[in-house]
This record gives sequence, C-alpha cells and structure tokens, in this order.
Amino acid sequence: MGVAQRARGSLRRQFPVTPDLSRAIDAPTVRDNLLPAVTGPQVADDTLVLRVLDLALRIGEVQLATGAGAAVAYDTMLNIASAYGLPTCDVDIAFSTITMCCHRGNEAGPVTTMRNVRYRTQDYTRLTEIDELITAVVDTEEPLPVEEATTRLRHAVRAPHPYPRFVAGLARSLFAGAVAFLIGGGATVALLSVLATGVIWAAARWLGRRRVPLFFQQMVGAAIVTLGATSLASTGALDDSPVFVIAAGIVVLLSGLSLVGLVQDAITGFPLTAAGRAVEVVIASAGLLVGVVVSIKLVGTVLGTDAGAYAAVVPPGPAPTLDPLALFAAAAAGMLFALSAYAPWRSLPLAALAGAVAWGGYALLGILGAGEVVAAALAAAALGLVAMILPRILGTPPLVLVIAGITPLLPGLTMYRGFSQLAYGSVAQGAVTILLALTFGLALAAGVSVGEQVGWPLQRLIRRLLPGVTAEERARDARRGRPRVF
Repeated sequence: MGVAQRARGSLRRQFPVTPDLSRAIDAPTVRDNLLPAVTGPQVADDTLVLRVLDLALRIGEVQLATGAGAAVAYDTMLNIASAYGLPTCDVDIAFSTITMCCHRGNEAGPVTTMRNVRYRTQDYTRLTEIDELITAVVDTEEPLPVEEATTRLRHAVRAPHPYPRFVAGLARSLFAGAVAFLIGGGATVALLSVLATGVIWAAARWLGRRRVPLFFQQMVGAAIVTLGATSLASTGALDDSPVFVIAAGIVVLLSGLSLVGLVQDAITGFPLTAAGRAVEVVIASAGLLVGVVVSIKLVGTVLGTDAGAYAAVVPPGPAPTLDPLALFAAAAAGMLFALSAYAPWRSLPLAALAGAVAWGGYALLGILGAGEVVAAALAAAALGLVAMILPRILGTPPLVLVIAGITPLLPGLTMYRGFSQLAYGSVAQGAVTILLALTFGLALAAGVSVGEQVGWPLQRLIRRLLPGVTAEERARDARRGRPRVF
C-alpha cells in the first residue's frame, strides 16, 4: 500500500465523511442528473398528473409574469410536483413558453403540457399570495389538496387589487417627484415630474388597452416628458434645467424592465430566457431613445434653436450624500414604487427601508472613493443580502424589496445625457454614455444576485440558530436545498 493510500485511510478514520458532507463537496455527475427509470411502486394516474402539472405551470406563469427569474419558476414547479408525489419531472422555460413533462417509468407514457406567458406586469400582491400558496404546498408535511390549491391560485389571479388603480397611478407620479429630488431637481422640478408622469401613466394605460407594443409605449412616454419639459423651459416657466424632469421620467419608464431577472437568468443557467429579457430591455431602451431624440429635433425645428439649446445642456448630477433629506427621499421613492406596483400594505415600510439602505450604501461608497458602477453594485449586494434575511421573518417576497430599493438608483440622468449627445451629432460619445448607463443598471442587478449568493447560507444558519426549530424542520430545509427567491 502506498504512502498516499495510508494517509487517506488515516484521514478517513479521523474525519469520517457523512453522506451530507459527501453531497456538499462532490461535484455533480451525469448519473446524479439522470431521472430514475421507475417513479415508485404505483404509477400516477392521468387525472392527478394533469392537475398537478396544471397547478405547477400556472404558478410558474405568475412568477415569470411578475418579474421573477426563470430559476425561481423552475425550482418552484419541480418542488410542487415532488410535494404531490411526482418526483420525476422535467421543466423547460424559454422566456414566454413553459413546458413541463412528468415521466411515469416503463408502465405508462409520459405526460407533457405547456403554457405561454402572454403578459408582463408588476403586481406584487399576486406575487405575495402565490408565495404564500407555495409555502402551503411545499413547506408543510402534508400539502394542500390539489383542488384547494387550484382554487386559491384562481382566486389570487382573479382577485381585485388591494387598492384602487388611481392610487397606484398617483404613487407612480409621486415616485417620479422623489427621484427628481434625488438627482438634483428642486420643488418646481419635482412638481412637474409628478404631473408629467401622471400624463405618461394615463397614456401608457390607454395604449396598453389597445395592445400597442412596448416600443411605442416607451417612445410616446419619452416624447411626452421631453416635449413638455423643453417647451416650458423655452417659455421661461421652468427656471431649472428641463433635464431633471426628463431624467425622472426616464427612470419611471425604465422601472418596469426586469433587469434583475435578466442577470439572474444568465447566472443561473437560463441563457435563452436571459437573451429574451435582454432583447426586451434593448427594445424598450430604443423606444426611449427614439422618443427623446425626435422630441429634441422637433422642439428645435418648431420653437427655434434657442429652445432646442435647453435640451442640449445637461448639468452634472449631484454627488449622492448621506443627508437626511436625501435618505428620506430615497425611502419615499422605494415605498411609492412598491405602492404603485400593488405591493401589500405590510411590505411598504420594508420597501421604504430598502430604498434608504440602497441609497445610503451607494452614497457611503461614493464618499469613500468607489466609482459609480462599483458603488451601485456593492450597494445592491447589501440590499440583496438584507432582502434574503428579512422576508422569511416578515412574510414579504424578497423581489418586492429588491426592486423597490434599486429602482431609485436607475441612471436616468446618464441615459438622457447619452440620448442628447446622439441628438446633437456626438454619436461616438453618446454611444459610450448610453453603454455606461446600461452597465450601471446591470451592475445593480448583478449586485442583487451577489447578495443572494451570500445571503442564502446566512439565512439557513440564522434559521438553525432560532429557538424552537425542530430536527424535522432542519431536515426539511436540507431536503429543500438552496432557495432561489429572486
């Protein structure tokens, strides 16, 4: 026997390798990823399989439609099928299409079904209710009956919003005012941002009801805020730069894009879905570009070059500070955005905390000398870490807090600077500026993903240390494996 073999035997006797440790340190193999040939002593009947697959598909559809990552829907659907005794299932997600197949061994044929995700929305009340339904199915010893779970799902999807639609529209308009204050605007700029966003919201709803594509919705919204702000500035009604009003409007129009889901899908092994989300982001940004550039050209042609000059002057944004007013504005922006996305009432204080934490981290890192992109990524990582820990205690999905926290940091002013440079002929400089703005947004989303990577083992450790956690609950947490919640 060689020296290496004797040493290995001695180490194994001193430090025995348990099955859990072996699974943790061993790399996955092809055999680990193969589905078993037989599902069990009894083959599941068609009725049960179809009901479970339909329930899992509909839950995955709601998650994808509300901005969750493909990995979230993938794990959720497999966990639901396993909870109802169907462990041998496959799921395929391709942006707007979900396919799920249940294998039943050699005694019966597989059952495959599919659904299309035909809509995208920000409705965090439905997301919260779906999260509670998933907990009732997956995280209990005895899951809800399939019929009861389907009824709860149908009620969650069809139930009215928790507050009137005009409240959400007013919250989105006030959110624009808070963002305008954060990027350097005064009281007049904030008021005009509120009014312009109200018009944009009404126009977007009118276009959405007529199924106008997102590109044209973004173009119309950007044109409304650009034409309005530059026209007021040319008449002398707006003393401050109209750029702050336009930048706040751009942040509002960017806030509906699923940047976090894009980065999360790319990181977690869903490149096709990530590519689909990337195309959606690019098309929406292109709509903003067309709306702003055409509006600048139109103002210069109709009202003269002097009026067009107002749109060319882009003052630098103020350096983020830890001033109490700035932190209050960031907290208000986070809460108002969550309110505009129909978040439950109990999550609004947490959304305000998320906005203040993200802005405070961004400002502190800027004061310490970190660059804008690095500061944004690290601040978003801190927010993702906080979001991983708090929601399991307070019952709010982490996605609500993450989006509410990073949305006030979106680079609306940088994006407009790039648009105006393109409008006045500086193509190369404008392209670089727009690329910087997109990099800033992706850094926010990537930082959130880093926070998740660090936060999930910390969340498990905290849960193990909490008093009253039984051995059965710890074993169930270990079987459930790594949570993906964004």
